[in-house]
Amino acid sequence: MSGPVRTLHVDVEGGWGGSSRSLYELVSRLDRARISPVVVHRQSGPVTGLYEQIGVPTRHVPEIGSFVPRKNKALKNLAATLPRLRRLGRAADRIAGIAREHGAGVIHLNYEGLFLLAEKLKSRIDLPVICHSRTHLPVSRWGRWLVRRLAENTDYMLFISSQERDRWAELDLVGGVPGEVMWNIARAPLAREPFAGPPEIVYLGSIDPTKGTDRLLDIAGELERRNAPPAILAVYGQARANPKFARALDERRIKEGVENRIEFRGHVEDVAPVLARAAALVRPSRDDDPWGRDLIEATAAGVPVLATGRFEGVVQKGQNGFLFDPFDAGAMAECLIELLKDPKRWRAMSQAGLALGRDKFGGDGQVERFQSVVESLVQHRSGAD
Repeated sequence: MSGPVRTLHVDVEGGWGGSSRSLYELVSRLDRARISPVVVHRQSGPVTGLYEQIGVPTRHVPEIGSFVPRKNKALKNLAATLPRLRRLGRAADRIAGIAREHGAGVIHLNYEGLFLLAEKLKSRIDLPVICHSRTHLPVSRWGRWLVRRLAENTDYMLFISSQERDRWAELDLVGGVPGEVMWNIARAPLAREPFAGPPEIVYLGSIDPTKGTDRLLDIAGELERRNAPPAILAVYGQARANPKFARALDERRIKEGVENRIEFRGHVEDVAPVLARAAALVRPSRDDDPWGRDLIEATAAGVPVLATGRFEGVVQKGQNGFLFDPFDAGAMAECLIELLKDPKRWRAMSQAGLALGRDKFGGDGQVERFQSVVESLVQHRSGAD
C-alpha cells in the first residue's frame, strides 16, 4: 500500500449532535500519513469550521436521508423522513462522485440510519463500507429490516457500546458481518472549577420527550421541596424536532415556580467549559441508555453523572455516578443534594470519572483500531482483485 488511504465519512448532523461530534473526535486524531479523510455532511453547521481548522475537506450534501425505527414510533419517523428518502438516489450519485474525485478507498457511514443510502452507494461505487451503530434498535420487524439491509451492504460494523453489539446480534438474521465495540472518544478535559459560582447541574442534548427533558422539571421541583443548597439545572440543547415541546417546558417552569432552579440556555458548540464548571450531569432518558456522548464527555471531565438505566459501561454505580431504574425524581434530587453537601464524596466520584475517561475514552486505542480496520479492508480488497 503506497500513501495514505483516502476515506470518505458520511455524517448527518453537521456538528449539532453527539454522533457528529464523535466523528470529529475520531477524524481529528487520524494519522494523516496513514489516513486522508474527507467528510460529507447533510446539515449545515459548525462541522465545516471545525474541519477547516484541521485541514479536512468537507462537502455539503443536503439530499442525504436517514431513518432509524424508534420504539413505538417507527411509522411516524418513516413518514417524517420520506421526503428526504425519496432523494437518496441523488445523494448517492453525489457521494459516489465525491468519492471518485478524492480517490476514496473506504466509505464510513457514521450512523446506521444511513442503511438505505448504503444500498444505493453499493450500486454506484464498489468500495468497502464501514458503518457505525449508535442506536439501541428495537426488537421488531423494523429493527430486523434495518439490520438485514445494512448487513447486505456493509463490510464492517463499529458499535459504540456492547449494548448496540448485543442488540445487532439479536436482530441479525443474515450473520457473518464482522465488527467490534469501539467506544466514542472524549476530549481532554479543562481544569475543574465546579464550585466557582452557583453550582450547575447540567443537561446536554436534544430537548425531546424521549430524552426525558421534561423530567428535569420534576427534579427541579424536588430540589426546591427539599430546600437543596443553591444550584441551577442548566439545560444546554435545542428542540430540533419539537419546538412546541420546548415552549411548553418553559411555560411549565414558570407555572410551577422553579424558574430559579432550572434554565434553558440553548445550544452550545463547545461543551468543555460547561463541563469544567459543572457539579453534576443528569440524563433522565426514557430509553434507559446511560452510555451516550454526554455521559462519556462528562465522565472524562470528572463530572459525576446521574442517569436512567442499568448498564454500567460508562456510569459505574456509586463510583463515578448513580443509576436509576426506574426514573425517580426524588431519589435523583437526594443524590444531587448529597454531592452538593459532601465535597469529599464529590471529589472521589470526580477522580473515578477522570481515571475511567483516560483509560476507556482517551482515543489512542480507538484511532489505532479504526486505522487498522480501514487498511485491512483495503488490503483485502486489493488481494481479491
